[in-house]
Amino acid sequence: MFTSSRLHFVKLILIVSIFIYSGCSKKPDPIISKFKLISDIKENQKSPFYINLSKYPKERNSLPIGVFDSGTGGLTVLNSLMLADGYRNQTHEQGVDNIADFNKESFIYLGDKANMPYGKYDSEGKSDFLRELIIKDVQFLLNRKYYNSPSDREPARSKQQVKVIVVACNTATAFGLEIIKRSLKQWNLDIGVLGIIGAGSKAAVDSFGKNQKRYSIGVFATEGTCATKGYPKAIKKQFVSRFKNDDIVISQQAGFGLAAAIDGDINYIDLNAKEIRGKELYYGPGLNHPKYPIDLSLWDQYNFLQGDQLLLKKDKDGNITEIELNSVENYIRYHVTHLVNKMTPKLKRRKLNSVILGCTHYPFYEKEIADHFYFLRKLNPEYTKIISPDLAIIDPSEALADELYQYLVKHGLMNQNGNKKHKFFISVPNGDLEDNIIDKNGRFPFFYKYGRNINSGLMFVKRVPFSYKWINRDIIKRIQIKMPDVFDHIFGSYEKRETVE
Repeated sequence: MFTSSRLHFVKLILIVSIFIYSGCSKKPDPIISKFKLISDIKENQKSPFYINLSKYPKERNSLPIGVFDSGTGGLTVLNSLMLADGYRNQTHEQGVDNIADFNKESFIYLGDKANMPYGKYDSEGKSDFLRELIIKDVQFLLNRKYYNSPSDREPARSKQQVKVIVVACNTATAFGLEIIKRSLKQWNLDIGVLGIIGAGSKAAVDSFGKNQKRYSIGVFATEGTCATKGYPKAIKKQFVSRFKNDDIVISQQAGFGLAAAIDGDINYIDLNAKEIRGKELYYGPGLNHPKYPIDLSLWDQYNFLQGDQLLLKKDKDGNITEIELNSVENYIRYHVTHLVNKMTPKLKRRKLNSVILGCTHYPFYEKEIADHFYFLRKLNPEYTKIISPDLAIIDPSEALADELYQYLVKHGLMNQNGNKKHKFFISVPNGDLEDNIIDKNGRFPFFYKYGRNINSGLMFVKRVPFSYKWINRDIIKRIQIKMPDVFDHIFGSYEKRETVE
């Protein structure tokens, strides 16, 4: 029999053992546990998203750099990466050597066009579904599978895996950067991931002159990015670090519908429309929109392009009763006008010094954005006082290129082989999935796109190479005109090049 002293000793040992065990055991990450997809990727061989991560390449220098965005907008980031020349390639010191910094690197680009715009999910109460989409983007870059055509039932398995991931999308960075890092840790993969918001915020603060006073900056981003306050937080942190105070005015304008219009989303723009489409088909700003109304008192400031680019309905007395924006330029003029009006009462004895283009789609139209700021500056004496004649339009992609170069050098991941076979992929609705709802234009209708839920385990889209067959001609032409090098890499890779009229 145990004596009381021995019994006490045994109890003590049990208590200590329980304490040690509980201290050593890791509590499950509630974020990771929330998304079944994360464990499926690593463990569920029956899942279409499963990857045998134990076979992930150990030697990675020659692997490509993975870049993803919600659509074609991220090509502006990729273009900046391809053209970057901020370092001397032989010594890795800062300085121009007339050789592209990533001249020996290859890139794999993914645009999740079928599910865009990402900036809309949060306002529709689907931020978790957005995070799941972001995890799927990462899964694609880490995997070897893709489809040569939307009609293919079986995937090809020849895509290279990646050595680092660049989150080109601002909204994906704001909502997904942390969960990407946690997922990679869960998968035991030491793959670096870089987001664009930190780089863009640093570039914006670096643009301020040391002799300036009373700084101010505008952030032009998507609804989702603005909702997270990712840019204001990052800008404030950079500003305090540099200037040792927080005397800066930061204002955001959510470019509602702009990214979607740039990517040709028919819910926001229809170039074939000649008259008002109505609320069931048009989701952009309007006269009575609850969050983004078109204010007739600002009509002269909007300076909208007319004709089919601005669809109007009038009553018998000629009064406007309905308005639909139907060109990218008119979306820009609407949002720039509202950003300036929002900032005006805040800028007492200050000038608007810089504006961050906080969405990868916006640099396609950097000139048009700058032009409307200068139009407003000339239109109104009050605006003349607050809009700097040297207003800096900040494209965060240039700063991201700098950050990526430093990362590759630091981790010994620069490619020495010169493999420049870039690959470009885009998502299309999966027609083989019976549960999918796809409209006559081959797209997800609005109610379905933003009505889906997490943890379904379904493969809603297929990732296929860029092609004339499933990308709007206007988008292809824009890429050809504004980014000819990227255009040549894309359409020279998969099919015989043809001229875009």
